[in-house]
Amino acid sequence: MLKQIQRIERLHHLIKLKATGSPKQCARKLEISERQLYNTLNLMKELGAPVYFYLSIGSYCYEHEVEFEFGFCRKKACSD
Repeated sequence: MLKQIQRIERLHHLIKLKATGSPKQCARKLEISERQLYNTLNLMKELGAPVYFYLSIGSYCYEHEVEFEFGFCRKKACSD
């Protein structure tokens, strides 16, 4: 599970930068197979990520700005 979260975080960073490249290039950057990339993208979409492939720039992008956060924080800090 930790590997999957780390993969999502790395992919999220590349998407925010519009620097994923093609699916093949993106998979290579993440050191995973294309199938794993598609599985990760599908999981991100299930979690609400508005991700799509923007053909004219050749990169995955978000429809609008989003953040990915996973983990725990102190209750007081979370409720601020």
